[in-house]
Amino acid sequence: MRRTTTRSGRERTGGERAALEAAYEECRRLVRATRPTEHALMALMPPSAQPVCWALYAAFGHADDLLDRSEEAPDERGRGLREWRAALEADLASGTSDDPIRLALTDAVWHWGLDLADLLAALDAVQRDDDRESVATWREWRERAHAQNVSWPEQLMRMLVRSGLPVPVRLRDLPGFTRFVEGLFLTDMLRDLPEDLDGGHVWLPTEVLDRFHVTPADLLSRRWTPAVQQLIAHLVGEARTWLESSRRALRATLPLGPAIVLDTTVDLFGAELDAILRAGPAVLRRQVRVPGHTRLRILGPARARAAVVWRLTLPQAATAPARTRTVDRTDGPLAEGPADPGLLTTTRITDPPLPPRPHRDGARPPEIAPAHLPHHVAIVMDGNGRWATRNGLPRDEGHRAGAVALRDVVQGALEIGLAHLTVYAFSTENWKRSPDEVSKLFAIMRAELLDGELLDHDVRLRWIGSPDGLPDDVVDVLRSQEHATRNRTGLTLNVCVNYGGRAELARAGASLARAALAGEVDPARVSEQLFAAHLPHHALPDVDLLWRTSGELRVSNFLPWHAHYAELHFTDQAWPDVDRQDLWHALETYTQRKRRKGGRVAE
Repeated sequence: MRRTTTRSGRERTGGERAALEAAYEECRRLVRATRPTEHALMALMPPSAQPVCWALYAAFGHADDLLDRSEEAPDERGRGLREWRAALEADLASGTSDDPIRLALTDAVWHWGLDLADLLAALDAVQRDDDRESVATWREWRERAHAQNVSWPEQLMRMLVRSGLPVPVRLRDLPGFTRFVEGLFLTDMLRDLPEDLDGGHVWLPTEVLDRFHVTPADLLSRRWTPAVQQLIAHLVGEARTWLESSRRALRATLPLGPAIVLDTTVDLFGAELDAILRAGPAVLRRQVRVPGHTRLRILGPARARAAVVWRLTLPQAATAPARTRTVDRTDGPLAEGPADPGLLTTTRITDPPLPPRPHRDGARPPEIAPAHLPHHVAIVMDGNGRWATRNGLPRDEGHRAGAVALRDVVQGALEIGLAHLTVYAFSTENWKRSPDEVSKLFAIMRAELLDGELLDHDVRLRWIGSPDGLPDDVVDVLRSQEHATRNRTGLTLNVCVNYGGRAELARAGASLARAALAGEVDPARVSEQLFAAHLPHHALPDVDLLWRTSGELRVSNFLPWHAHYAELHFTDQAWPDVDRQDLWHALETYTQRKRRKGGRVAE
């Protein structure tokens, strides 16, 4: 583990670091011993994410174990979980713990910006099982599955975003996700059936037991009747159908790394279902395991593919922010601590901002005097779709790769001291693309903005464009991050979303006409300065350098007013192939230009 600071920002002592590493290792051992399948799947995550996986799963597993202790009275079991949860809340407030599982979870929450309230709600759902005798209907069963299991995969996705990978943070909003959770939960329930029966529990819905004329007493007595056999076969088929249908629904919405984890999860849980079906009467008496050669056949190629994908998409080892503060859309005081999950637009920014992240190869920016740097650089980030097609990938993978390239270029702009950077993220003409591509592009954009790494650095975000037609959640996160970063004084990053240059000029003309009709403006005295004052974004400085990638030699309705005297710079590589060194080269090229602006340059 490389985290070296406490919640307050104080440097950890050697003993504290050792205790933290031991806490994560304890979580790893616990998960490996009790859930080998889940432990194997966690090994497919990026190395920086794996300790968080261990901490989350160990916490949920420990809470479940507290309720399953058959040697204790029910009241004692319930009191034990309540006390452990109360201790967790106290540890989260203090930022440390003397319990290894709570210590690891506390570190994960504070340093990775996990959703505390969502995690505690999942623990509460586990607690409610102590008061439950059975489950009557599939609807009740599903409510139980969602309450206990939706939170932790969403936390892992949030952590991946913090690591630098744009993924959908609100998984529960994606088609197929709830079926995925239900398929995992049902498989897990069939796998744990002997343990539940040992504790006197039958968690299968009464309505499905009645359908197959099976009573809880049949299962508790371990009677393997034809009816029980049909029941198990039916439940295995249901779990398999849910997992496969969710794979089809989710596969297109996830980038390659999480998609590998998804595919392997479905394949490995499918192998468990096969093993359960083959086990026959033994499924009621002992936990069924997948044969070792089957696990190796599934996990071996997946590990190799995941390692390559993470190395390409997350080229640097991600480290979590040491200190964060919560900023919401109100103007109220800033509160240090985990974000309020009730606010979708709650934004966590690092305070004070972190320095620029170094280039992965150690490249350093060229020496350019501040007076010679352009004040404002604008970029048409072209070629994402063609890059994806050329590499045999769906077009949305090109947009995800483009988001990674933008993050590196922003770091390069910070390193060299650029004041303003404007990027063309979505033009008014881009609505002509297929609805599926547009939808995926907005999902990537929202995920990137919601929890991207620019929040860790001295970047002020400004949105340029119109809200007309944009999804509400995209508008919400754009406005929220404008507000959250409004006091940053480093790079101003202007993101053009639903922007068109001619539409901008038309709006300025309409505003000027309304002012003239109201008698506020004399049409005979309209000047360039007066017209500019009516532009929707009149404070935007003129563009000094306009750069377009992917070999196209046009400006495509981009900032026609502000770029009237911009130096033009065209490069052939597609945007996903760009990094900060290409920005630095463009800036060096700019310093060699003669900026006459209609006049003469002194010899």
